[in-house]
Amino acid sequence: MTSVSPQDVGSSDSARHIARTAARLFAQRGFDATSVREIVEAAGVTKPTLYYHFGSKEGLAQALLHRPMTGLVETVERIAAAEGDPVRALERIAEAYFAFSREEPDRARFYYAICIGPHASDLAAELMKYGPRFDAAITAVIGRLTGAGVVPADRAADLFRAYDGAITSTVMRFLYAGRCESETPDLGPDLARRLVGDLLWGFAVPGHNGRGGDR
Repeated sequence: MTSVSPQDVGSSDSARHIARTAARLFAQRGFDATSVREIVEAAGVTKPTLYYHFGSKEGLAQALLHRPMTGLVETVERIAAAEGDPVRALERIAEAYFAFSREEPDRARFYYAICIGPHASDLAAELMKYGPRFDAAITAVIGRLTGAGVVPADRAADLFRAYDGAITSTVMRFLYAGRCESETPDLGPDLARRLVGDLLWGFAVPGHNGRGGDR
């Protein structure tokens, strides 16, 4: 049986349609509670078509989550390693997170449903493996800020938690604003810049915003 690998899911219109339909259903109902029959009926395809592209429901979840998450963590690591300005690096990393949610909101909702949902699963365990890589990249960038004297070393851990929390809360507002808020945040590059600027306003050494001057 030929199947579309997670790396090739974007190459087929049919595969993309099935994947997007499945992401919406998984986000709404949960992975375990969504059957293959429900996916194919909602997508208007047959079971053999789904199996041809993905092999199984688990293969579909792999294509939805692991390929994009691998791409995201590699992007974050590349930014952390290559961007010479640590403030700009934090902005670009935040924008990479925002782009992940902005481009495919249902996929992002599925991701958060797996990670913070009430039921543990093998998918959650697999996704948790990405966490240390994200954390290490962000910690390295913050370490450059402390090394340059922009942020006091004893505040580095607090800055990490604030940065991580600000990104997560902003993304969650974007994904679920229709349910709890009247205004959906615009996950654009300017938001990433303002988010990092606000954090540095609170964490940076007075008179130093990381860009060589006062804010």
